[in-house]
Amino acid sequence: MNAPDRYERFVVPEGTKKVSYERDTKIINAASFTVEREDHTIGNIVRMQLHRDENVLFAGYKLPHPLQYKIIVRIHTTSQSSPMQAYNQAINDLDKELDHLKNAFEVHLFLLIGVGKHSNYSSCYIVVSNMLRVVRILLAGLPELLDNFPRHA
Repeated sequence: MNAPDRYERFVVPEGTKKVSYERDTKIINAASFTVEREDHTIGNIVRMQLHRDENVLFAGYKLPHPLQYKIIVRIHTTSQSSPMQAYNQAINDLDKELDHLKNAFEVHLFLLIGVGKHSNYSSCYIVVSNMLRVVRILLAGLPELLDNFPRHA
C-alpha cells in the first residue's frame, strides 16, 4: 500500500520546526503559521481562540492534503496587533484554559466514588490532558518562533 507509516502522523522529522511563520506580502498584518504533525483538533481550537481576540479580523486553518500531516493557520489582524502577537496570545490563553479544565476534571474525578463507573469523566480527562500536552508543545516552540520573527522598522 502507498499509505505513509502511522508514526509519520505524530513524529516531527529531524530538522523540521514544529511551527513555522510566513508573512503575507500582499496583505498588511497577515501571516500564515504552519504547524507540523497536527490536525483539525488543534486547528479548530486555535482558530476559535483567535476569534475571541478583538484585534483579529480573520482566523482560519486548512489541512493542505489528507496525507500531509500539517495545518496552516492564517491570521489577519488590525493595526493594533500583529499576527505573531495574536498567535502567541491565543496559545497562552489556551494553555491557561485547558489547564483550568484539566484541574476541574481532576477535582471531580477524585470526588467521585468508583471512577471506573464514570468512564465518561475519565475519557474526557484523557482528551483534555492530551490537548493540553499539544498546546504546551506549541507553547514551547514560541520562543524559537519569536526569535526568527522578522522585525519591522
